[in-house]
Amino acid sequence: MATLRSGERAPDPVVALWKDELLPRIELDPLGRAEVTSVLSAVLGGAVESISADRLWTACAGNMLLLREMHFAARWVERDGIWSLDGPLPLSPRLVELIEAHLAAVPDDQRRVLELLAFGEPLDLAASEELDGLVAVTPEGLRLAHPLYGEVLRAQCPPLRKRNHQRYLASVLEDPLRVAVLRLDSGTADDPALLITATRLACATGGVVLAERLARAAWAVGGGVEAGRLLAEVLVFTDRPEEAEEVFAMVATDDDPMEVRAVRAMNLGWALGRSAEAASMVEAHAVQANLLFDAGKYDEARAVLTGAEPEEAAILALIDVVQGRYVGPWPDVPPRPELPLSGESITSAKAFVLAMHGDLRGAERVAVQAHRAKAEWDTMRSSWGLVRGALACQLGRLEEAQRLLRETRPARPFALLCTLAYVEAMLGNDARELLAQAEKLVPEGQVPHRSWLWLARIWVGGASPFDAAADVRSRGEYATEAVLLHEAVRLGQALKAVDRLRELAETTTGLLVPIYFAHADALVRNDSVALVAVASRFEEAGLMLHAAEAAAASGNRALFGRLVAHCQGARTPALAAMTAATLTRREREIAVLTARGLTNKEIAESLVISVRTVDNHLSNAYAKLGIATRVELASALVLPDDLSSRR
Repeated sequence: MATLRSGERAPDPVVALWKDELLPRIELDPLGRAEVTSVLSAVLGGAVESISADRLWTACAGNMLLLREMHFAARWVERDGIWSLDGPLPLSPRLVELIEAHLAAVPDDQRRVLELLAFGEPLDLAASEELDGLVAVTPEGLRLAHPLYGEVLRAQCPPLRKRNHQRYLASVLEDPLRVAVLRLDSGTADDPALLITATRLACATGGVVLAERLARAAWAVGGGVEAGRLLAEVLVFTDRPEEAEEVFAMVATDDDPMEVRAVRAMNLGWALGRSAEAASMVEAHAVQANLLFDAGKYDEARAVLTGAEPEEAAILALIDVVQGRYVGPWPDVPPRPELPLSGESITSAKAFVLAMHGDLRGAERVAVQAHRAKAEWDTMRSSWGLVRGALACQLGRLEEAQRLLRETRPARPFALLCTLAYVEAMLGNDARELLAQAEKLVPEGQVPHRSWLWLARIWVGGASPFDAAADVRSRGEYATEAVLLHEAVRLGQALKAVDRLRELAETTTGLLVPIYFAHADALVRNDSVALVAVASRFEEAGLMLHAAEAAAASGNRALFGRLVAHCQGARTPALAAMTAATLTRREREIAVLTARGLTNKEIAESLVISVRTVDNHLSNAYAKLGIATRVELASALVLPDDLSSRR
């Protein structure tokens, strides 16, 4: 293997190696986001918080050397099996020295260009030859060639020169947000109008930490009621309802706009539990319908809607999907400039509707994009992490769901505890403590979102899925009823559920309800051909665990083996019935000995076969069981008495 740095001229003999096809040439691109996460997980020996992995990926730009140096300089902490960065972005002395070596040869006049870029990139500046390799020309203007150059330049810049740079940039730039931040950092922020405009721009991009800082500054320099309203809105959307209501009360007037009253009412009703006060505060039909929807009063919410407000279309979609009436498409609801953070609620509603309707992949695309955009918005990042975890679970990616949920830190953990309890149950783990914690935190509202509580009760607490289905049916939640009845099917009670699922398949619009019925019907008729077709339909919809369970019931071992490999360690009764039968006699024999703790060499000697043969049989067993380690093997073997009988 011969290596050559990008941009360097290769000697003729090396060129001949690939030119004459003596050796293949491989271009090594920078590591991607997923690859950086994989490397960090391997080094740390556990899952890595996505925001920490994203920070390092962005900072190192996929460079393995820089990633290595930053990893060793970092302070890592482990919580609930998830590793995360503790503190600011790590820069080791060795890494700083490497960067300084690149910067040392730059003349003083060009050093000023680099420092200006560090505080204000991109800029419309000309680059000299001395800056080759240190800057990059982009359509937006000149930028530093690597994010870490900015970190070092800002850290080394003396305070007085730093303030001079910031004041100069504030005087020449036109972007109100950048100008406001520069004036704040340089101590010259005294224009409330500029700060209010910048606050709105920060909100529009999801930069709520910066938005709060700007709003407080605007209020401090005389921004008055408008600054206070913006600050209160930021506090609502960063899950500080008590402080938000204090600010709302301080700036309230008799002629508050409807939009401001709406946000205040939702804060009172949802976060503070003062529903009656919230309802009396607003006349907006969209807000009233939203509060009624949250309380599970769907027909009343529908009756309130008049179609006069753009947001009503989204609320109608929420009501329709819960009642099994939604047909799409998702309505286009324009954002309100006066409430720059309110668009987040519309996006959350869209993900909920798509998921409830059965378009799980569409919902996941929305959630992934929103989650990645919230690097500095802890509250919404947690909310979207929870949504992504729930969707990953429904799509059969249980270990991914477990990781996403464990790294989520919501201020109100009820929904997280319910979802995580269900995921742990699907993995065959004891989740009774998680369910017990969730039961203590059941909120007054959030009625449409309580399906995960019933799922956890069914799989962890042994509750009847038919009792759960009857409860949601009494409120007209027919989409959720279908989901809960299908859980009964998964638990071996298809005969009792099939007739009602047939009715729901004929009377509701959910994309998955006909498949739920087909699954129950095929099980009742013991039709293996129909079960294979059901497995294919679930797979096409992305529900890999449901697909694997249908394949298991069909007896099609090849199909089951392929599908269960995507289910990341799932342990459910439907899978268990097939798992033992999929292993050959020799694979099972070797798997049992491995589960007892014997090494491959010891197994080979015991069975008088080669170590390579043991390796091959064990690899086949792992693939069929959908596992990757010896630790998982004992629980994957469905008949635990085998171990004792072999002894």
